[in-house]
Amino acid sequence: MAARPYRQVARESAVRDTEQQIVDALVTLMETRWFDEVTLDEIAAAAGTTRQTVIRRFGNKAGVLSAMAARQDSAIRAQRWQGRPADVSGIIAVLMADYERSGDLVVRTLNQEDRIPEFGAVLEQGRRGHREWIEDMFRPWLERRAGARRDDLLAELLATTDVWVWHLMRRRQGHTAERTARLMTEIVERLLRED
Repeated sequence: MAARPYRQVARESAVRDTEQQIVDALVTLMETRWFDEVTLDEIAAAAGTTRQTVIRRFGNKAGVLSAMAARQDSAIRAQRWQGRPADVSGIIAVLMADYERSGDLVVRTLNQEDRIPEFGAVLEQGRRGHREWIEDMFRPWLERRAGARRDDLLAELLATTDVWVWHLMRRRQGHTAERTARLMTEIVERLLRED
């Protein structure tokens, strides 16, 4: 009798591993290709499984995308909320670590938002998470302002910490990660000083 539960646990673990490999395959493919160019067969081949297994686990390509988004959201939340930095440079350091890890994929996904209807919900979830994090990390500064002044500061913080600013500085202007972090820290510090 003891062998049956063990087999059940092993089977569940194998299913999770397969699902993880399928999601990893989509992430890898999307690093160099557009989502609508990637096929289920390519996802399956990159994951070392079959198209039927991908369909059985996720339903379709959009299902794999949803699983990828959920995993990304969990990873971003775990990384960003792992502690409470004491100052602006610490907050920006956490943000930069996140962008260095996932920024290119996020920007690539954002570039497809208007073409792929399924991306709307995925990206909205990310925007909500970023806003929650900004409100949490910058709460002491936001609480010093009220009404429109608070709303303006929040809007400015969201804009200056957006992944597009990181992308512009790192990928388009060619700054190092260290310089990008310093520049973003200085921008945010100026915003927080202004009254």
